[in-house]
Amino acid sequence: MSRLFGRIFQLAYVVEDIDAAIAHWTGTMGVGPFVRFPVPLQADWLEVRGRRVPADADIFAAVAIAYSGDTMIELIQPGSAPSPYREFLAAGRRGAHHLGTYADDYDAQMAAARAAGIGVAMEGVLPMSRFAYLDTDLLWPGTMVEIIEAKPEMHAYFGAIQAAARNWDGKTPVQAI
Repeated sequence: MSRLFGRIFQLAYVVEDIDAAIAHWTGTMGVGPFVRFPVPLQADWLEVRGRRVPADADIFAAVAIAYSGDTMIELIQPGSAPSPYREFLAAGRRGAHHLGTYADDYDAQMAAARAAGIGVAMEGVLPMSRFAYLDTDLLWPGTMVEIIEAKPEMHAYFGAIQAAARNWDGKTPVQAI
């Protein structure tokens, strides 16, 4: 638990090839099944580096998640539009991109981050959540923090994916939930 950003529940990786990443996580790491999100994600609004972008911008080429116990593994293959994911790969970085946290008080946590001089790389509203990626990695090399204000529907959806992981036989790397 981060006393500043909330409970860490997610490790997210930016990948150049989501199919290869899923094969690694399911075959080598034994984590699965993965569930792919439909792209483009249907955002109510989205800002990258403080600039509003179209809701259907090509931010994501592919997104998939799976669980290992209580930890979500998220794989993101960036689309062609400017994004923190594209920046990450362009900087020659690989591996963990961000830690996902559930916000206890999104507005207060965002205000505290801004007051501490932490920038916002991307922020938006999706049908099941409000989220922001904080530039915590600029202050010290490492990973960003994503603050997520999840609606009950998101918790239920993620719970179904977590249940699929508990019952996974290792045979089908990608499933629909």
